[in-house]
Amino acid sequence: MVGPNLEQAALVIAENVVLAVVRDLSSSLRDTPMARDAAMTAIMIELLRVMPTEDSDRLAEACNYGLGELVITGALGPIVEAVDPDDGSVTI
Repeated sequence: MVGPNLEQAALVIAENVVLAVVRDLSSSLRDTPMARDAAMTAIMIELLRVMPTEDSDRLAEACNYGLGELVITGALGPIVEAVDPDDGSVTI
């Protein structure tokens, strides 16, 4: 997903992360659309700081940092394990 449209690539990855986190019934992202929007924005900001890159670990770290900035998961460790830089899919 490296290319001229980094914002679009960051959006795809952020959407995938948020959709995966929302599946957890205890997730605070399930509460309101505004919480999901805030999470997407925070993740996108962190992704754009490291992009362009093909490094899955670096992308995952950026996603986790964005989530951590909002303290929205309540988790003790990283949520995102890997990001496929080719299609933006995530492993949680």
